[in-house]
Amino acid sequence: MTLVVAFLTIFAAWRFGNWRDWRKYYPTILFTIIVNFLITILTYNHSLWHFEKTLFIPNHVLADIFMKFLNYPAIVLLYLSRYPYNSRLPRQLTYLISWVVVFSLIEWMFVCTKITTYHNGWNIWWSIVVWVFMFIGFRIHHTRPLWAWLLCFVGTAFLVFYFHLPITKLK
Repeated sequence: MTLVVAFLTIFAAWRFGNWRDWRKYYPTILFTIIVNFLITILTYNHSLWHFEKTLFIPNHVLADIFMKFLNYPAIVLLYLSRYPYNSRLPRQLTYLISWVVVFSLIEWMFVCTKITTYHNGWNIWWSIVVWVFMFIGFRIHHTRPLWAWLLCFVGTAFLVFYFHLPITKLK
């Protein structure tokens, strides 16, 4: 199922994404990968979620890398290249909410099929909050990167303190 979602995401980005202007979205793609690696490092010894072994992806780390370098670039490209920049706020909110709903449902499907498991107080509601911040972060980073970094650091600090991530015990 992981590969099916990845294939569909990449296909949708290929078919509907703005590949001519991919360089416009490249900084946000890198931002997304960096932030996700930061979270991976901070939660390594205190997992909030875990990607279980599947037929083609044998462990959490490889699943995480797979998502960072295949899924997230396609998602960023597709999300930003179709974003209704010149529309009114209700249309932009509808766009954001539709993306959050789709990816929350995909994650819920992964949880129901035990491809993803939650730990240490994490649940689907926290994931929905992360999806909201992630899609807002894409949009902010695309036009105001420093504000996106600020949002990222505030959100990361919240995760560290709220979920008691043992950052002093990192290697």
